[in-house]
Amino acid sequence: MALVYIDDLVEGMVLAEDLLTPTGRFVLAAGAAIQADQLKLLKSWGVIEANIDEASLDNAYVHQKVASEEYVARAESFLTERFSLNALEQEPVATLFRHAAHRLAVKFQKGRDVEALLPHTETSGASEVPPVAPLSATQLMNGSVELVSLPTVYTHIVELLARANTSSHQLAEVISKDANLTVRLLRLANSSFYGFSGKVDSVSRAISLLGNNELSTLVLGISVIRQFQNIPSEQVDMESFWKHSIRCALFARILAEHLGEKDTEKYFTGGLLHDIGRLIMLNRMPQQYALAVNRARTDKLPMYRAEQECLKTDHTIIGKLMVEKWRLSPALIRMIGYHHSPRLAHYSREACVVHIADMFAHACSDEILLVNEVPELQLQAWVETGLSPEVIAPAMRQVDDEFKQIVGIFFDAEETVENE
Repeated sequence: MALVYIDDLVEGMVLAEDLLTPTGRFVLAAGAAIQADQLKLLKSWGVIEANIDEASLDNAYVHQKVASEEYVARAESFLTERFSLNALEQEPVATLFRHAAHRLAVKFQKGRDVEALLPHTETSGASEVPPVAPLSATQLMNGSVELVSLPTVYTHIVELLARANTSSHQLAEVISKDANLTVRLLRLANSSFYGFSGKVDSVSRAISLLGNNELSTLVLGISVIRQFQNIPSEQVDMESFWKHSIRCALFARILAEHLGEKDTEKYFTGGLLHDIGRLIMLNRMPQQYALAVNRARTDKLPMYRAEQECLKTDHTIIGKLMVEKWRLSPALIRMIGYHHSPRLAHYSREACVVHIADMFAHACSDEILLVNEVPELQLQAWVETGLSPEVIAPAMRQVDDEFKQIVGIFFDAEETVENE
């Protein structure tokens, strides 16, 4: 019996076991030969792999499997080091590692260089920085008004939503004054991310389809990204920072959907902004932060622990103070303030989901942010959600499918405006 991934299934392969979808839906019985017209259906149903009778594997597949073994070994070796803070034999880490290794092996086979994945930030001079007392959390929050102020357009929208009988046309009037936000919102409404039928060609229609809660959280995420997009920093590549944040946001939304949550946009926004406190630290005390990065790499620590040791605070504390200052919802405060310590939030679903999403995003990233090690998954957080390892592979595939589209929507709007 051989476990074959969906992309490697071909017509004529015979199932060694009953084939089920990730949700447990029966698809095909053991002994059935896979037909060509079934392959697309299997993908649409979320099937990731199947146990195949080895006698039905043709020579082409066997040769391809042998050729890919060196890439699989290379991927597993690379990821074993990255997963050093996690117990590989425990679920869901074991399942995550297996699928992440397969994903990376495919990339290696297509020519991706492992060295391109490693962080290249220079921190060798960090130890030479004269000892400077790090700023306290309060001092950090008393810095640049532009950084710690809530985006104006979001403030206006919240004020309108707080009033009775605010119409979508009134909301659209506020949003339409911001050309970039208008373009991004319309592109998002027309994307497969939502799958609305028909073209959404006006902001008011987008608002009607999205709903007020979704609108406010999406505008918040889009506006904050723009406000923080170009913070100068020698320690982190901002493109990589936001790509990681988007992956985390997608994982958070997808996991929330698996849990039956109705307001999944708050999870998307919580994932998108989970590391926002780090940007304040990078901007306000770059030399001291370099010490934390150097400590994390030297001692193979998660970044938040190195922050605590070197700076006596960490990005979750700063992020929590910021979103409290912005008077955001308690749910977003829990996601941003406790994604590395869900226990302190009494394992609230919001904190646990973003904690898991952050770890998954690091494990599946094509860029490595600051340090090589994937943060440790706190198993109790996983247990508290009730999620099953079977959701991991479909979630990874969905994130990969949606990632490029969302990155384009969030970052390419200026070019679109100029070309219109």
